[in-house]
Parts: sequence; structure tokens; C-alpha cells
Amino acid sequence: MTTDSLLTIASHVYAVAAIAYLAMLFRPLAAWAWVGRGLVAGGLVLHGLYLLRILSQDAPVLSRGEGLAAAGFVTLLLFLGLELFYRRPVLGAFVTPLAAGVLLPAAAIGQPVEGSSLHGPLLSIHIGLAVLGLAAFAVAAAVAGMYLLMEREARRKRFGLIFERLPSLQFLDDLHRRLGLVGFVVLSLTLLSGAYFARATPLESWSFKAIATVLVWLVFGVLLQARLLGGWKGRRLAVVTMAGFGILLVSFFGSYVPVAVGP
Repeated sequence: MTTDSLLTIASHVYAVAAIAYLAMLFRPLAAWAWVGRGLVAGGLVLHGLYLLRILSQDAPVLSRGEGLAAAGFVTLLLFLGLELFYRRPVLGAFVTPLAAGVLLPAAAIGQPVEGSSLHGPLLSIHIGLAVLGLAAFAVAAAVAGMYLLMEREARRKRFGLIFERLPSLQFLDDLHRRLGLVGFVVLSLTLLSGAYFARATPLESWSFKAIATVLVWLVFGVLLQARLLGGWKGRRLAVVTMAGFGILLVSFFGSYVPVAVGP
């Protein structure tokens, strides 16, 4: 089986898992939850083998598609851990369709090309932190979307199917807060490690990705302070979280530079 085939099969497995989780919105059977969990777990095995093959190359380089695949793997791994811990399978109805939709074309988004001259374990840590931060914010954005949907239903007093199936506003707000805090801490570490490589780079030569990452860090830093000191919660935080995640995605697609991750 080729390396790209592993990712393609894993993406299709995630797509079937998404169907199982979406089915729970209409008929909340425990069987659907276990089918979804099993499929996501199986997809992660194939997905992990794909990433191991990429990283075991003589001069491993992450192309845009491979970087996206790495972020998708961590996102789904984080989601599965949260789903099993909180026993809230309905989260999968929002996370897995997004992940499957992004990962299906990931193998076709550019192949490995000559990468950066930067090497070493610190660069690998920097990339790993960046991927983890993107994954945390991806799940946080999905939870924020669920919160906004629930908040709209409650505000309009529509206590129908969506209101019955989704977790409470309090649960979503708390989970969103935890994920946002994890994402902010990891993003801070990403910036610190990235500063090591950019220490000799003039400010006017900073890439769009670097500027966008600093901007998102500032946005979430202010957001964290607003929650802790200003009592912000709920809808405003959810909207800003989704906007911040959007900026991260734009910076990823707009200025991705393949980098070597080998020693």
C-alpha cells in the first residue's frame, strides 16, 4: 500500500465516521457512538502509519498537504480523547465532517519539495507545537460553533431537535474555555521556539504567517484576559475564537513554506 493510499483510506474512514456521528443527531443510539469511535480509531491507525512513513524518509519534508494531514491527525486524536472522557459523542457530528472534508484532498495539495535549510530537534518541536496549537483551536472553533447554534436556538426559544441533542451551554462554554487556554499556551510556546529561528531576521522581513500567528496570539491573549478579568463569556468569546482560527487557517494556506523535519 502506498503512502498516499493510507491517507486516502483514512480520510474515507473518517467520512463514514462522520455519517455515524451525524446519525446521532436524528437518532441518539449508543451503537452509532461506538461505530463512530471505532471508525475514528481505525482511521487514526492508518493516518499514523502515513505520518510515520513521511517522517521516516531520508530527508523528510512537510509539504502543505502533509502539514495539513499532521494537523488533522492531532485534531482527531484530541477529539477522540475528549469524546471518550466526557462521553459526548455529539461532538463528532461537528468535528469529523470538518476533518474529513479537509483531509480528503490533503494528499493532492502539493508534494514534498526542497525545504528549508533549517534542521534539528528544536525545529521538530516547533513544528509539533504549531500542529498541536492548530488542532486545539480547531476543536475549540467547532465547540464555539456548537455554542453559537445552541445559543441561537435558546434565544429564539426553539427547543427542538438541535436543542435536545447538543450539550448544555454551560458545558460548551467550559470546554471552549479549556481548549482556548491550551491553545494559547501551546501557541505561546510555538512563538518562543519560532523566535529562536527568527532571531536574525529583521522585523520588516517577517512572513505573513509569522505576523498572523503573532496577531492570533494577541487576540487570544486579550480574550483570555477579558474572560478572567472582564467576565466575558458565551457568544462574544465564541465569535472571536472562530475568527482567530480563521486567521490561522488563512496564514497556513496563504504562506506555507515546506520545512525539513529531520535531524
